[in-house]
Amino acid sequence: MGPLRTTVAALLVMPFTVWANGLLVTAEGPGSPDGGAGTEFSSSHISLTLPLENKSNRRESVRSYVHLDQTTFDLQGTTAAQGEYFWLSMPLQYTQRRDRHTEFLIHFEPGLMTDLNAIDSDAVGANIELYGRRYRRGGGFWQFGLVVDRAFGDFKPRPAVAASWQATKATQVLLGFPRTKITTQWSSALSSFLHIRPAGGVWREEISGQSGSHSVNNRTWRIGVGGEFHWRKQLWLTAEFGQTRLRTIEATDSTGATQTSRPGDDTFTRFGINFRF
Repeated sequence: MGPLRTTVAALLVMPFTVWANGLLVTAEGPGSPDGGAGTEFSSSHISLTLPLENKSNRRESVRSYVHLDQTTFDLQGTTAAQGEYFWLSMPLQYTQRRDRHTEFLIHFEPGLMTDLNAIDSDAVGANIELYGRRYRRGGGFWQFGLVVDRAFGDFKPRPAVAASWQATKATQVLLGFPRTKITTQWSSALSSFLHIRPAGGVWREEISGQSGSHSVNNRTWRIGVGGEFHWRKQLWLTAEFGQTRLRTIEATDSTGATQTSRPGDDTFTRFGINFRF
């Protein structure tokens, strides 16, 4: 098995959010809301992830990262959701091999979700993913678990289930909820993928003239196709194009009233560079 096959397989079988070290830039829209507040909606997103520590032995592994993303909404026709919003976090991933066929996995990501003005206890949140995985004798695995992920636009617990298998010699499938990804390796330096996942967020913000902090909730799903190209040494270029679905934005306007916008289905693009060590 070549270096790329090993890398792709390792990334694909991770059941939780896969952290690619590097810089990603995403843009959505613009488009018109199907209902609710606002006359036009677009957004932009910049994400940076860097590794902190990676330790492992025969039965256990621990990985840690530092992560920062900036999200900007442009919701015209209303004063709600007009700021820049940040998520500064430290993802931790722990895996424990219980026996030949069973593995236990934890993803814990505490962080600060803020407009840089609202910095209090309400602005602290955490994503949590817990999984049990059962490897099959013929290859692949089943997994079941529980997730609390702000990518859904809230912190409600949800069940999670997935299955992974090698569909062809070049194609590996991870099919499940909340994430599905199908990856095909075309050469030692090029792969393509189909990726379906939630891509929303939760933040706290302060609003001029209003007391306390207020919540901004973004609910959206992304369905995208893209690819990765090995550029040089540990550097990989990535691009993705697709559609957004089931979008809702809830935020407080300048009068203190809660506004809800339902942006229609729209396109998104994503470009970036990943570092693999």
